Amino acid sequence: MKNQRGLTLIEVLATLTISTVLFGVVLMLLSSTSLQSKSSGEKYNADAEIRRTMDSISKEISDSNQAYVTTNELRYVTYASGSKEVKSLYYDGVATTLSMYVFKTANIQDNVTIATPGIYLYKRELSSHVTGVQYLPTVGTTPLTGRNLDGGTGFRIVVSFTFQRSKLFGGHENYTVKRETGYKLLQY
Repeated sequence: MKNQRGLTLIEVLATLTISTVLFGVVLMLLSSTSLQSKSSGEKYNADAEIRRTMDSISKEISDSNQAYVTTNELRYVTYASGSKEVKSLYYDGVATTLSMYVFKTANIQDNVTIATPGIYLYKRELSSHVTGVQYLPTVGTTPLTGRNLDGGTGFRIVVSFTFQRSKLFGGHENYTVKRETGYKLLQY
């Protein structure tokens, strides 16, 4: 009869220890890959929202020939529908939203607020992650608040977005992205 020898206790324990360590490393790699994938997805969604918001602003303002700037609002005249229409790009700092409205008053400079009934109609929310909007001249950093802008006037809009992003090793962090774009009002 041949000498058949089984595994010793030490060999079994060594195999279990090595297997456990390898299994732990594989789990850590899978977890890390999953978190990195989640973080990449969040960044992609945030970038898409920023692009969509800035593109919507550009599309709306591109055919304007007159605008009026307040602290948190840009009212502008557009002819996109074929007839004159006044619209509002309104920033709500409390809700951190940037929205567009049809602005229904006789004068673009009327002293009204968002709470005034029947003035701000057909809300279209562009983003719920906006933490600041500035309306600036093409040169300089002094805001254009309280100014009427006529055809041929150039100006810049700086929009700050803040998103939460997952950290690689758990938890979340806020990150802020600023986007700036320039416009020149048309002269009819």
